[in-house]
Amino acid sequence: MYTLPDNFNYELLSGCYLEMISFGASITKLDFARPQLSPGEPTYRVAFGIEGPLRYRIHNKIGSREFSDASSCSPLIELLLHDVTEVAKTGAASLAIKFGDIGMVEVDGEFDSEFESYSIYLASGEVVVV
Repeated sequence: MYTLPDNFNYELLSGCYLEMISFGASITKLDFARPQLSPGEPTYRVAFGIEGPLRYRIHNKIGSREFSDASSCSPLIELLLHDVTEVAKTGAASLAIKFGDIGMVEVDGEFDSEFESYSIYLASGEVVVV
């Protein structure tokens, strides 16, 4: 629906790990967090709500999240608690989130110009809709 903003911060997941994955009938939610450095300090969190295509490569196996096939979710669980090593732009509205040698996920923001493909919920309270 939209492209990534010109001032998009590709370091938004720097120091984060994948804390939780949620699966819905037409959404995949990835919740990221940074380890809490000291007691009482708020935890930095970023969430991706993905309604469009989500492709992955995990342990050199390539696949995609298919909303009509629940078994397509299971490989993503391998990424839980792994650190994000890089966030890279792969298209005008698409992102790749890399988890070192374990694998990566690619969020396709160019799938459908009529509907949003994903939303990013930032720790600051801002929301980026793509």
